[in-house]
Amino acid sequence: MCQNGLDPEIVRQAVKQLFFLIGAVTLNSLFLRKDMCSCRKGMQISVLNGSPTVLCSSAFYSRCNISYLEEWLKDKNLQNNLAKETLEPLSQAAWLLQVKKTTDSDAKEIYERCTSLSAVQIIKILNSYTPIDDFEKRVTPSFVRKVQALLNSREDSSHLMLDTKYLFQVTFPFTPSPHALEMIQIPSSFKLGFLNRL
Repeated sequence: MCQNGLDPEIVRQAVKQLFFLIGAVTLNSLFLRKDMCSCRKGMQISVLNGSPTVLCSSAFYSRCNISYLEEWLKDKNLQNNLAKETLEPLSQAAWLLQVKKTTDSDAKEIYERCTSLSAVQIIKILNSYTPIDDFEKRVTPSFVRKVQALLNSREDSSHLMLDTKYLFQVTFPFTPSPHALEMIQIPSSFKLGFLNRL
């Protein structure tokens, strides 16, 4: 886009929309497929930012997709365009899959950290969580009820799925040309000879 001279503001908006679509489609897949709700998949989706509450016995995956996308934004100098924020629900879902889910303090941490996910989405992930080996335990119904009790105070959407057809408002900025219009030469191959210069 930049190589074709597209305005940087339009590029930022296009990247934001694309990142939203990536996050929404991935998160919807997570909600629909129980086999995606495991610690291993959470690690494949994202890198956990050094949280000491991780209790996941699977090997660490070098393929951390959200981290790659964030690095790409930095490399392209697009980190200030809110594209990263569109991935926040997916990032929080990946964190939720990796974090320990047993104590009251775990429930409180889930309530405090998963602010971009609705209560319905959090409960769906907890109920769908599938342990990948003998070292992990299934999330107990009592733990899910604790989290649900904390989430009852929230006034958020009751929708489970994200709308993948949602479009952000597009703004077309006016960028004046550095070239004076009277100096522009129109090639004869355009066959615009019927136009007169004023």
